[in-house]
Amino acid sequence: MLRRDLLKMTIGAAFAAAIPKVATATPVKGRYFGWNERASKETIHKFIETHKYPYLSQQDYSIRGTGEGALALLWKPFEKVTGVEFEPHDQEIGDCVSHGFGLGVDFLTAIQIVMHGKPEKWVGKAATEILYGGGRVESAKLPKNERRGDGSTGHWQADFLTRWGVLLRQEYPGGHDFRKYSGKVAKSIGYTGVPDELEPLCKLHPVKTCALVESYEQYRDCMKNGYVVAICSNVGFGEDSSEWVRDSEGFLRRKPAPWYHCMLGAGVDDNPRRPGGLIFNSWGRKWVTGPKRHNQPDGTFWVDAATLDAMLKQGDSFALSNYVGYPGLSVPDYVLW
Repeated sequence: MLRRDLLKMTIGAAFAAAIPKVATATPVKGRYFGWNERASKETIHKFIETHKYPYLSQQDYSIRGTGEGALALLWKPFEKVTGVEFEPHDQEIGDCVSHGFGLGVDFLTAIQIVMHGKPEKWVGKAATEILYGGGRVESAKLPKNERRGDGSTGHWQADFLTRWGVLLRQEYPGGHDFRKYSGKVAKSIGYTGVPDELEPLCKLHPVKTCALVESYEQYRDCMKNGYVVAICSNVGFGEDSSEWVRDSEGFLRRKPAPWYHCMLGAGVDDNPRRPGGLIFNSWGRKWVTGPKRHNQPDGTFWVDAATLDAMLKQGDSFALSNYVGYPGLSVPDYVLW
């Protein structure tokens, strides 16, 4: 082995050892994280090597620059299609990645119906437990001794969505009931993986495109064109409720303590006075308080463009597009199978 190669390996090993393990500890009772930064840095190359066009910059020619000055509020199609007010997810374990991507699929479904005019029908929300287990086991192939703790990465989840797919909050053959979110079920499937009999059903409904987003400019182009972005990063916004208070314009400011977390970006206001993106967290309605901007939903907050850019540059955030949903005239009802 050449000396320079040995040096690279030594430096790389030291760097990996310095990366914190997944943080699922709670800043306050009931508030979980779950993005595994260390695994993300160590395994992202596998996603890049096994997907033909892993980066948004490789496929965004038709939308590049279209988000300048844009105002896009991507929860509104969801409320229009479902006919109900948006209800935030409230994770019970360190499965935030599945909530960020799962909510992204829900929003994308509605966007495809309302904004893109696709002949699809709203059937139900994505089952995050399936996404969580599928990302960790089917995609990442974590050894059993590494599945006992919580956590996942953005690219494991993106890989599962593109190579397998999505199940909804329904009952399925074999006594599988995902109608209501359960942290206990997520923990179980996060260890065992997706039941074999359900994998073929997942593959009927993939998200065909999950592309790495690396800047605020790319983010705002995605928002303008109806592509939500699941954001994985260690950027934090405070350690307790005293800091989780939006300012007069609906923003939270970046704080020193890290969050190893995944959330969903589903809005942009590229107003030159204070551009930023709207973030959907998975901690319920009441964790954050304070004024709102554009009548944003409970449980959400705006972040400044520079902060959002820093989050995206950590290299594990994905735009979702081309979800294979349910035809408007023929919707399978798995309860009857």
